[in-house]
Amino acid sequence: MNQQRGHRGHKDLQVCRQVFDALTYALAEIDDPVIAELVLVSVTPAPNASRVLVSLVLASAGVDERSESGGEDTTGRAGGAGTNAPRGISHGTALARLAAVAAGLRAEVAAELTRKRVPELVFHVGHPGEAGPTGAE
Repeated sequence: MNQQRGHRGHKDLQVCRQVFDALTYALAEIDDPVIAELVLVSVTPAPNASRVLVSLVLASAGVDERSESGGEDTTGRAGGAGTNAPRGISHGTALARLAAVAAGLRAEVAAELTRKRVPELVFHVGHPGEAGPTGAE
């Protein structure tokens, strides 16, 4: 029985890798300035591959914290790319935009996966460097 659980865990992780790859391309194709500020961090089984946790971070999350950190940009991004990005994006706004495109993202995942059932996508938006809700990065 332990061997069966290990095999299932391996398959779950394989599906998560495939979902990660599919979402990487699908998110890049969406023409939305808020979604463009999201960086895909991980896809993990929640609790198995029938439902996966998609963890993203706001690339511009440190922009709002400039005043609190003595004027430093805590994102590690220096000018150039992303300087025209929307500032002050809240997690709620990011989650709302993801919810609006979730069906399309799941359809893109379905097109890439060779599975009978496509996993449900559950989104989590965090800060850069923050551990996910399960404690894993």
